[in-house]
Amino acid sequence: MNNQDQTDEKAFLIGIINGALWNIVTAVIQPELVLSAFILRLKNSIVLTTLPFVVMRLAHIISSLFISNIAETWSRKKIFYIAGGTFRVITLGLISLSTYTLGTNWPNLLIWLFLALLGFYAAGIGSSSIGFNEIIAKTISFRRRGQLMGLRGFFGGLVGIASGFYVRFMLGDTGPTFPYNYAYLYATAAFFLGCCVFSFGLVNEPAGHANLKRTSIYLHIIKGIGIFRTDRNFKFQYLNNLTQSMAVIGPVVYYPYATKLLEIPESFVGSLLILSAGLTLPMNFLWSYIGDKHGNRLLLLINTFVFTLSPTLILLSGYLMRIPLATVGWNTKLGLITPVRICLISAYVIFTMTNIGGMIGNMNYLLEIATEARRPSYIAFMNIMLTPAAVSPLIGGVISENLSFQTNFLLSLILSLVALYYAYRLGEPRNQQIIENDF
Repeated sequence: MNNQDQTDEKAFLIGIINGALWNIVTAVIQPELVLSAFILRLKNSIVLTTLPFVVMRLAHIISSLFISNIAETWSRKKIFYIAGGTFRVITLGLISLSTYTLGTNWPNLLIWLFLALLGFYAAGIGSSSIGFNEIIAKTISFRRRGQLMGLRGFFGGLVGIASGFYVRFMLGDTGPTFPYNYAYLYATAAFFLGCCVFSFGLVNEPAGHANLKRTSIYLHIIKGIGIFRTDRNFKFQYLNNLTQSMAVIGPVVYYPYATKLLEIPESFVGSLLILSAGLTLPMNFLWSYIGDKHGNRLLLLINTFVFTLSPTLILLSGYLMRIPLATVGWNTKLGLITPVRICLISAYVIFTMTNIGGMIGNMNYLLEIATEARRPSYIAFMNIMLTPAAVSPLIGGVISENLSFQTNFLLSLILSLVALYYAYRLGEPRNQQIIENDF
């Protein structure tokens, strides 16, 4: 099946199951929370806590360049998903083993070994994402891709709540001691990632367009730059992605900010995962409804606007700390809740919520504007040209450590407002696509 107006129902169902399993993986190795807490436990440095995010982005971007160049000569791309996924399972297993054996006596060695292995893990994502998106484009109608992503997010959110309780137990006082608690988390991620790879490998991928021969990497890059110059929608989607990705300098230091200034315990990471998963559940259906019924251009515009609320709220929490009554709270099963912590929780929930909306909108918008022959290049070059944003979390860590958290959060807000402007400039490709299909 390779018709944009038809959907392979088996692929649709497997895609939902795969999404639920994948959400367990993302919850237990969340870069902004779990991995940040892990690095901070090994070494008390705000800058170092941003490195997992930076390393994963850079490795993903670089691998996308080479894999997309190879993938355009293959009529079926599922092998890239399976190979990349298997490689990532092995890498997570090695991360778990090294954490278990080195974490107690060689923490400095573990930090750099962990970051190196995390880079290899993210490089596998470059291969898997190309295979995954290609299969989705071939088997799911553009009119139902938002529904698929919404259902993936909904059921993923349900298991995400359970994963949050699991993470809270692992990082709490009654869980395993450090570093074994993190080693078990990484082993859990490896197991469920293996389940993801197996489940999605069951999808029957139809043959598609394949280039007769590979171009050189140089020509591949030149052709990619050409997309940016000739496709107006691609250009503004890229600029929206770039500025919003740079605005992540705020969210990547939410955890260090919470521990150093708000004095929250390490186990509160699990509570944040529980709250964000639970509160974002209904948003999955809203995002998918907007994308399917009204177009992904509107989805990206609304999503970017909502994202601006995250740095706004975290800035507000800093000002509330100066008011004595704002630090008074009440004890709950999720820990002490105060107006300041409510701002923190809301900021993180909005960040998570817009991550989901952005994933749905960006992927589906890109699949709509890309031709089948150039689809791997569109996907890869969208990632490759986001390289400048890959180091922005590191800049956020430096600003937070040497100036202030508030300065960093203000810069995050400004960048998110610029991203909103570029989202407004996007065109709606679906109208043109519908006209073409009518003929």
